[in-house]
Amino acid sequence: MKKGIVVFLSFFLATFVYAQLFKTIDVGKMQARVYDHGCYSEDVRDHAMCIYFRGSYVLMEEISQMWPGGILKNSGMFFGVRNWKDTTGYVWDAYVTGHACRKRALDIYQFSVPDEEGYYIRRYFRYPPTQVIVDGKTLTPPLMFGDEVAPEKILGGTADVMVESHVRLNVGVDAIQRVLAWSQPGHDDYIIWDWTFVNTGNVDKDPEIELPGQKLEGVYITRITEAMINGTGNNKVMATWAGTTENHDTRLSYPQDDDSLRIDYVTPLRARVSKDSYGLKPGSVNGTVLDGARFGGTAVLFAPKNTKVRQNHPIPNIALSNDPAQPSMHSSLITESSWIIWDFPVLENPPEDYVEAYELMVKGGFGISDNPPTPNDLLFREEVYAMDSLYDVYDSTASGGKTYYEQPLDRWGELDPLRGYPYAEDITYLRFDQQCHLSIGPYDMDYGDTLRFVYAYVGGAISRKTSYLLGEAWAAGVATSYDWLANLDSATMVEELKKRDPIFNVYYPTGLSPKPTLNDIAKDLMVATGKDSLFNNGMNAQRNFNMNYEIPASPAPPSRFEVTSRSDMIKLEWSYEPGFDSDIAKFRIYRALGDYVYSKVGDKIVGDWQLIDSVSGSERLYEDKNITPGVDYFYSITAVGNNGAESGIFLTMTLAPARLKSIAASNLDSVRVVPNPLNIKAIGGYTEGGGYKIGFANLTDNCTITILTESGKLVRTIEHKGGGMEFWYVGNEYLITKADQRPVSGIYIAYIRDNETGQTVSRKFLIIR
Repeated sequence: MKKGIVVFLSFFLATFVYAQLFKTIDVGKMQARVYDHGCYSEDVRDHAMCIYFRGSYVLMEEISQMWPGGILKNSGMFFGVRNWKDTTGYVWDAYVTGHACRKRALDIYQFSVPDEEGYYIRRYFRYPPTQVIVDGKTLTPPLMFGDEVAPEKILGGTADVMVESHVRLNVGVDAIQRVLAWSQPGHDDYIIWDWTFVNTGNVDKDPEIELPGQKLEGVYITRITEAMINGTGNNKVMATWAGTTENHDTRLSYPQDDDSLRIDYVTPLRARVSKDSYGLKPGSVNGTVLDGARFGGTAVLFAPKNTKVRQNHPIPNIALSNDPAQPSMHSSLITESSWIIWDFPVLENPPEDYVEAYELMVKGGFGISDNPPTPNDLLFREEVYAMDSLYDVYDSTASGGKTYYEQPLDRWGELDPLRGYPYAEDITYLRFDQQCHLSIGPYDMDYGDTLRFVYAYVGGAISRKTSYLLGEAWAAGVATSYDWLANLDSATMVEELKKRDPIFNVYYPTGLSPKPTLNDIAKDLMVATGKDSLFNNGMNAQRNFNMNYEIPASPAPPSRFEVTSRSDMIKLEWSYEPGFDSDIAKFRIYRALGDYVYSKVGDKIVGDWQLIDSVSGSERLYEDKNITPGVDYFYSITAVGNNGAESGIFLTMTLAPARLKSIAASNLDSVRVVPNPLNIKAIGGYTEGGGYKIGFANLTDNCTITILTESGKLVRTIEHKGGGMEFWYVGNEYLITKADQRPVSGIYIAYIRDNETGQTVSRKFLIIR
């Protein structure tokens, strides 16, 4: 192999800046950032392109605080052909184009094309996004350029949002990227990427056709996705392939029919530590919160049998068009040794290098070389080559080619201890984050032919609440009595765990130290049910596609949701755009106390969302009088249609608190700061859920609070409207300075001005960190 073919990634590689446009999708538990050209790079923003939540919600900019969930960190797509004649007349035995995950000079090989209105990326909404208002502050961002409420432009018309862009490849192929997401329960755990590739003969940005009439032979399309399932580096997760049957009890290394789930997913592994670590995040193995209990993956929903079958939406009979034998290649390798980066100036022998790259797309990491790797060959290192015995080859693709599959990697775990790798960190090829390659092909595309490729990013996990409560029960040695586990005997627990975690077949009987106790087994079984969720969510995505995205649609959420704090209640009001409320049977009111994300601060639980009431579809007002002074309240309202479908809870969730207001004072004479001093050390540091607060009591209705350091430097300005109490609260957090930082220890001065009377007072207070 020539050293130019694969440039191994390093955090120190020089990269070219590429101006990338993106749109966010955040209507459900799965959230994503969709870029105009389909490249998802850690070098572009925040290390993440797709994240998954279960019972929690944070902004895309708060990736580092995301938990629990999964991250599909980077991804790339490559397009390979054989016997391709370029614009100079040179015929390549094989040619590969596309992109990887680092920001390079992508516009040479793959670039975005604007639409007729000049937009490079568009976002279409089925309904107008809800305008969420808390105590007069609008929390919902406005529509941006390229955004439009246009349900008629959304494939199938049921997705809450669809992002669309146009990409061109320098082999003469145009691709349309459409990304769809739903908000209703049961369908908010996945996001679908629907690609259509067209052989246009256009190889550059101008409208001229450079390769008219060209035929593309032996087309392969490869997806590469890096898994960062625990939200941090050195995860020691393992990527794996499986086809699953309807009941998920039997996992096949090769899908057998159209109702099977074809999913490439990552799982948590055990680490070599002093206790059973399954479900714990690396680095937190001494904790009790199961913050590594999650699964995530890519499910292939559609790959055609050939380019002549019906592929345009809607497909009349998907079973006749979809090839259950695709993808034709699956391979999983370590991130740092297998990202393909095209660095053309340093290629020593481009024709030969492209042939080897094409072979990588066809056969994955194990099929290229027939000889053992050399010590300097990082991609085909000895440890990886030794796995070749686990490589399956089939001759059953409808297109006539062979398929190259690794057996499910969680089955690899059954053999790893026999090779001397009893724990993940013992496996020398498993460093950093695992990433998966999968290819569809081969296809021949005549001039004008289309090729559709559809996949979903899917998540599955136990809830954040369960992560806390189960972790506490496990730490106390009573996990066997937690929830439904109490109904199982020990033998059943072991058998059920083995179904979901084949690696456990090794850990349990061999007596590796530490040998799992029954308490560990109960905990592990509950964690492993995240795989059940993953498979079920993947099947829902498959059925959604099989119905041409015409699943029962959820009703529209309110166009406006306003929460107002009062001295005797918290008032909820909502309204609709005309005609959007015709199919609504009832509304459900959800509430969380203390925070909108579940956590525990000492013995105090915050962020536990509960259904507190349901009201008829004709109501537009709800008064919550079951309120405790000094507590933060967060709300969401969902609409339930006559078909039983429910709008998503995240569409109307208030990410700023409402609080029972005290009666406003007539003047500022009695203003005080509470608590004073605020000793953050005494409450264990800055914690989730507002365990620390600075409040200003006995205010008048209309005040401006200016907070300064003792030396007179401005720290924060707060506008107070209504009631006698105001907190130092900005955005979604307490105690944030104007520079978006935490205040240091010291003396602060609050100057308070009554905006009606002009009265001013000052108060000193102390913060101890």
